[in-house]
Amino acid sequence: MWMCLVSAILMLWHRDRQLLIAKYTTSDRSSWSIDQVLGAPDTIGSGDIPTAWASAIRDSGTEWIIAEFPNAMDVTSIVVHETYNPGSLVRIDAVAINGNTTPIWSGTDPTPVANPSGVSTIKLATPVRTRRIKLFLDSAAVPGWNEIDAIGIADGKGKIQWTSAAWASSSYGTNREAPRWFWP
Repeated sequence: MWMCLVSAILMLWHRDRQLLIAKYTTSDRSSWSIDQVLGAPDTIGSGDIPTAWASAIRDSGTEWIIAEFPNAMDVTSIVVHETYNPGSLVRIDAVAINGNTTPIWSGTDPTPVANPSGVSTIKLATPVRTRRIKLFLDSAAVPGWNEIDAIGIADGKGKIQWTSAAWASSSYGTNREAPRWFWP
């Protein structure tokens, strides 16, 4: 009897979890939308290209992106493919299940502002176990649209996971509201 009850509860939980995941990860891939950061890099070249994410307003001040990955891992580095006006990355936080954030890096974006595009690899001083990160961009510090094509997390063996779900403070294309709580 107890086994049947526990099984029923687990099946309902699994169904509700799948519905919630579908709600927050449905991709429409409209031009410059937050969904453009999903998956491996796919923007060819540099410039104002619709297959990358862009904020709603250029030079708008602090913008953020929450990137979620398929599995939690011991993150040793973060890879950000910047395709237009790079150099605005200033901080990265780990995001907990309850939405709380913990700073894991702050500083100057490794890709120089003068470059047309670049791949910023942020090496963490200490590995952090997470499956969600929040990137902060100082868009006013780098004139023009600051566009991002892909975000990845890597472990000590070089295994990279690419973004599977994402939310942003704003988006030139389609965006979605970030949840207050995240599934484990």
